[in-house]
Amino acid sequence: MSKFKYVRAESLQQAVQLIKENSGYYLIAGGTDLMVKLKEKLIDPVAIVDIGRLEELGGITWDNGRITIGAAVTHTQVYESAVINRYAPALAKAAGLVGSPQIRNTGTIGGNIGNASPAADTVPALIAYGAQVKVATGSGIKEISLSNLFTGPGRTVLEPGEIIVAITFQAQQPGQSSSFQKLGKRKALAIAVVNAAVWLEVEENTRKVTGVRLALGSVAATVIRATEAENILLGRVLSHSLIQQAADKVAETVKPIDDVRSEAVYRQQTAGVLIKRALEEAWAE
Repeated sequence: MSKFKYVRAESLQQAVQLIKENSGYYLIAGGTDLMVKLKEKLIDPVAIVDIGRLEELGGITWDNGRITIGAAVTHTQVYESAVINRYAPALAKAAGLVGSPQIRNTGTIGGNIGNASPAADTVPALIAYGAQVKVATGSGIKEISLSNLFTGPGRTVLEPGEIIVAITFQAQQPGQSSSFQKLGKRKALAIAVVNAAVWLEVEENTRKVTGVRLALGSVAATVIRATEAENILLGRVLSHSLIQQAADKVAETVKPIDDVRSEAVYRQQTAGVLIKRALEEAWAE
């Protein structure tokens, strides 16, 4: 491993300028993904810029029905948050299934997003909640839909010098429910073979679905929305047979790949099964 400088950023603006003006400068907050890349010699940094203690990147807040999570908040903090457990239970469950306790205690939600893994556990849940990402740039803060952030494995639309500051989304309301499901090869430390999240809104009197988002990980180059299956559900009264139709459409439309963790055919079948479980669980609420 080559030698590199360590710089603790004193402000968000300083961090933005450092990585914008210097190629070979990498950010670190929790460092769980970065340390793997260093060990496997996937990167050769000139400097590591520590942003983990910046005030702007911390905290979980609820304000007028909207939740904001700082990018440097750890998975354990998300999992244990009373706000997240009450208003975004699918995200709480997803955060609790990330890696090991050591990884959850150190790794951050912003890092889980920025690493842009198709198998990231928190991303499907956040996409299901319709999350936006706040990004610091040289000229201020901009917002990007999380669904539009990723361009491929390990790749995002972020430009050099842009830093994820926070994730924000609408808190779950009465008449809405959610669920997160994951299949991995082991009980602990498992990278998802497939994961899935559902957000569901049902009108109280008619019991018709008035809103739905289905998100799937590990079945494409990025986490995806299952929009064709969503369209099957919208405007219709939920039933076991309708949920099965949506699940079948998911299995029919996803186009996963074979890799060391699973075969594509198995992923297709599993994607439908997990969406069915997630919809059934959300409906039961």
